[in-house]
Amino acid sequence: MEFPAEKQALASRAAICAAAAWVLYRSGGPICAALKLTLWEEYRPWLEKNKVQAVAIVAAVLFGLSLALFPVGEEVPPPPEGFCPCEEG
Repeated sequence: MEFPAEKQALASRAAICAAAAWVLYRSGGPICAALKLTLWEEYRPWLEKNKVQAVAIVAAVLFGLSLALFPVGEEVPPPPEGFCPCEEG
């Protein structure tokens, strides 16, 4: 079964955001310890109790940011005919 390219792009983006959120969750403790941030220790009990929710929240935030910064289906138009950036200035 073939899916439209836009749906495939969204599914791939969601999977990448979920993987990135999991990596951030797993490396959050060491990163906060290295930067001497107390944020991780403050929220550790909730994070350990609600791993799936924590990863889902971060994945949703990453997905939203990726859509805001790089919209799906919006193609960059080609430069005008005869345009050469090296001749400017």
